[in-house]
Amino acid sequence: MYAAAPYRGATRAVASRAPAAGPRARLRAALLRQWRQAQRTAAMNVPAGTVKRGRA
Repeated sequence: MYAAAPYRGATRAVASRAPAAGPRARLRAALLRQWRQAQRTAAMNVPAGTVKRGRA
């Protein structure tokens, strides 16, 4: 019979996670996100808040 563990074991699932961002990094990311969205909406001549983030 085959073992119940997945191929090469389950040890790699958690090891490659990025560390949690600090409060300053989160704030900076949020401000950059808002600024990029404002630039995108201005370029498309649409009201702010109507453009999706990333690749929609």
